[in-house]
Amino acid sequence: MPWLAQAACMPAYRAIGDLMAERDMQKITRCFCEVWPAMFLQTLPLAGLFALPLWLATGWSWQAMGAYLLLLGAHVLFVQSLVLANVGERRGLWAVAWGAYALALAVVPTVWILPPLVAAATQIAAMGRQLSHVRVFERLDHRNFAADALRGLLLGSVLWADKFVLFLATDGTFQVIVVFMAMLPAVLAYNFYFVNMAPHVDRAVSGLHRAIEKETLPVLASRSTLLSYVVDRSVLRTGAVGMVLTLAAALLLGGLQPHHVLLAVTVAVASWTFMMLTLLSYELDYIGEKITAQALGAVHLVVSILAFAVFSTNGAYALLLLADLVLVAGAWALYKRHWAQPEYTLFWRHATSW
Repeated sequence: MPWLAQAACMPAYRAIGDLMAERDMQKITRCFCEVWPAMFLQTLPLAGLFALPLWLATGWSWQAMGAYLLLLGAHVLFVQSLVLANVGERRGLWAVAWGAYALALAVVPTVWILPPLVAAATQIAAMGRQLSHVRVFERLDHRNFAADALRGLLLGSVLWADKFVLFLATDGTFQVIVVFMAMLPAVLAYNFYFVNMAPHVDRAVSGLHRAIEKETLPVLASRSTLLSYVVDRSVLRTGAVGMVLTLAAALLLGGLQPHHVLLAVTVAVASWTFMMLTLLSYELDYIGEKITAQALGAVHLVVSILAFAVFSTNGAYALLLLADLVLVAGAWALYKRHWAQPEYTLFWRHATSW
């Protein structure tokens, strides 16, 4: 589901993109409600991309596959409902959603459909009167939707594809606790970036836009240098946080699961490279290098499939670690080239092309 969530939510940001600069949440909520029903229906066929290989690999019954698809649909509803909380930086509302999810899971774990529905209800209730605009049922352009969904799938594959492919390759008989505990530091570091670092980047980008419109060239150059520094600091600090958490997780798992310490360390370090590649791909996508970012995700996805098709779990993650170190090095070089002069990459390059 985390992988599918990238594709499920990406089209929403195109729909509300023109309104995000003003931060008028009433207008944003109204626009989102107008496109949400159609967007939800357009997203549901993507579940088939995950259901088909799962069915071919596992041979699950039709009842089991039906439950799987229903659960994916419920989670699509939930993750799309979180878009407004993310855009509005409403951390409390976001926490309420996940708190409701956890509570439902803890109280009635056998009612598997309940957690995403309860969590989505907390977000739907917060939309208030704007929810009446769902009747507009505005449909997103199919071509734009497909492009955004593909973009989300490729960008999301770096951090999440290996878990899905691992499940298919092992029929679910892998060391679940070790693998997911080992990848947790990467997920925490990734969220650390969006909660603590991304707002600084957004403010610096806004400052550069204002300088382009109103300030003199010396001020513009200063804003550009500041933006490069802020983005570099954000990426490097997130990487450092991820390294510290990875070391802590490796030591903890080494004590709790001494027989699987090699697997824990390999998955933890590989997950750190996944996180860094995802972050650098996001920065490339942000500055307009969308094809490059998607190409990096596609290469990672192909290597993941080949790795788990040929090697054991340890060997596959070792291969992914080596491959992604190369991809991270290449992504870093591309990132530095494009962010060295952000005023050109973000604005002047497009102006001169006109």
